[in-house]
Amino acid sequence: MKLLFTNTTQYTKDVYNEFLGFHSHKYHFTYVTYTVAVTAFILFGLILQVKYHNLSIAILLCCGLTGFILWRYFRPISTVKKEYESEKIRQEQKFTFKFYQKYFTIEDNKQYSNFKYYRLYKAFETPSFFYLYIDKTHAFLISKACFKKNNPEEFSKFIKKKCWWCYKYVKRKLT
Repeated sequence: MKLLFTNTTQYTKDVYNEFLGFHSHKYHFTYVTYTVAVTAFILFGLILQVKYHNLSIAILLCCGLTGFILWRYFRPISTVKKEYESEKIRQEQKFTFKFYQKYFTIEDNKQYSNFKYYRLYKAFETPSFFYLYIDKTHAFLISKACFKKNNPEEFSKFIKKKCWWCYKYVKRKLT
């Protein structure tokens, strides 16, 4: 199959920080809305249990609410910390993306993977990156400055055609 695009992006802390800013801005409203809705639901149940003097269930709901709020607050912090300490960020690994007509490949010095376009969850284009999400929280970060074969403008047209159902261009830089 004919190689259409090649990109080698180095995953540094700056690159990851830019992605975190983008991701946070893009999904913050959904995250907060879900947290508020679940908290309100648990609080409603707690109030009902206190009103009807079911203190044992009220205590359980209080513990559940505390656990949920702590989990929603500390889990993202621990996830980001874990990612910062990962080998790919710590050692500033380089990932080479090769794009073909029906799939693309990702390789570093240890692994090689094929990925079909229809498996992408979302595809975002910003002024400096393409973010190809594989699920709600994980994405391939492709720097526009690092194309070795072809250019970012042509890749933008290509990925827009391949991922028409999940592609979105974000005009301004989100940090």
